[in-house]
Amino acid sequence: MSEQQSVPVYTNAYVTCYDNYLVIHDYYFPFGNKKIIKYADIDKCELGSIKELGFFKIKSWGMALSPIWWPADLYRHTSREKYILLDTQQWPKIGLTMNDNEIDQIYYFILSKTSTKHHSNEPTTFDDTEVNLKKHF
Repeated sequence: MSEQQSVPVYTNAYVTCYDNYLVIHDYYFPFGNKKIIKYADIDKCELGSIKELGFFKIKSWGMALSPIWWPADLYRHTSREKYILLDTQQWPKIGLTMNDNEIDQIYYFILSKTSTKHHSNEPTTFDDTEVNLKKHF
């Protein structure tokens, strides 16, 4: 899968969304290489509160005392309220944080691209929230 064959739909400092896959920036420690995830490989996508996880289950980069890998985000402990948890049936799960004014839009976009069988009672369209993301044309 080559990024050059596809045009990004949305991007921010933490993720880039394409039609068929998601790129997580600064994923692998310590070099900050990206991770590419096909939407078809996402079994479950959840939106949660950082407060529910607690301070010891999140980390600025890597894995803390929970089976969740966190890509680099130096503001995760200080100015983030929400996170996205992606389950691709691999260990560990993937946690994403970003600016709180963008996380809802990214969450609903990922939901719209994944199978709805795991998302009962969840909105499945991107149009359910305001869009403030940078669009690429």
